[in-house]
Amino acid sequence: MTLLDQIPVAPVGQYPTPLQELKRLSALIGGARLWVKRDDLTGLAFGGSKTRSLSTLFGRALAEGADTVITCGPTTSNHVRLTAAAANQLGLKVVLVLRGSSCGAGPLQGNMLLNHMLGARLVFAEVDSLADLEPAMEREAHEIQARGGKPFIIPGGGYSPVGALGYVGLMQELMQQTAEAGVGIDGVVFASGSGCIQSGLLLGALVAGVRMPVIGLTINRRVDELEPRIRHDVEAAAALIGLDGHLPAGAVQVLDDYLGPGYAVPSEAGIEAIDLLARMEGLLLDPCYTGKSMAGAMDLAVRRFEPGQNVIFIHTGGTPGIFSYAADLSQQRT
Repeated sequence: MTLLDQIPVAPVGQYPTPLQELKRLSALIGGARLWVKRDDLTGLAFGGSKTRSLSTLFGRALAEGADTVITCGPTTSNHVRLTAAAANQLGLKVVLVLRGSSCGAGPLQGNMLLNHMLGARLVFAEVDSLADLEPAMEREAHEIQARGGKPFIIPGGGYSPVGALGYVGLMQELMQQTAEAGVGIDGVVFASGSGCIQSGLLLGALVAGVRMPVIGLTINRRVDELEPRIRHDVEAAAALIGLDGHLPAGAVQVLDDYLGPGYAVPSEAGIEAIDLLARMEGLLLDPCYTGKSMAGAMDLAVRRFEPGQNVIFIHTGGTPGIFSYAADLSQQRT
């Protein structure tokens, strides 16, 4: 038994999200059977897995009587866009602290266009790294407090013990859906940015009392940075629900083999995966997150897993980002 049922949860998102087998793709590449967990269909502003962490983070914000939420990230961030949408749905004000000096030249596209449509207050900060956005969030919070408001800061990417608790439900859904399909789970693969999704999935496995490879494919941070972040987050989140969160050696698996040129820079393998999934399965991926991680999932299905095993790819969202990469995606390829 855990204290999970006592964690406040805000009503954002629609669950469970579908689980579907990628039969044509699996037949083409060989290796393990690939499945996709459609967390791009969580139902809030084009969807995405970050809705899950926001449900527990907004639950805490509402419980503390907040009237404004503040979060941060790059202009490409799905988390930032979903935070703005969730705040609107719950009747809260929202401030988005973004890395950069302005929206840049040319028409707005992707998540930045949606941030504007959602009416979020945008604050730009010229900093060297995403971690340097935290002081800017603190300044915004102090200003809101000075005006009599009640701010609540949501860390970038939702990375926090409370945010990790939101993904326990994702693991529970996977366990139930695969049981209904009559298959086991031999591995779970997904894009790992802040580490919050991976922390929550590992915690979900602890809650369920199961062990399986939970493999994060980093799309920005170094492996030696992500691994301790995730381990710390699992232990801290587990403590919130009265569970021992100690993970055995090797439980936190992060790979950087599929990062390509860097964060938000398309990779050749990622673009090829986007083309292949669109044409073979009608599934849309983006160059920043899911294209690269799907390229990794296909490679791992052949090189690491065996025929007959089942690998779950989590579609973490990012659909709006497709339109920001029109030049890369519209090139003629044979």
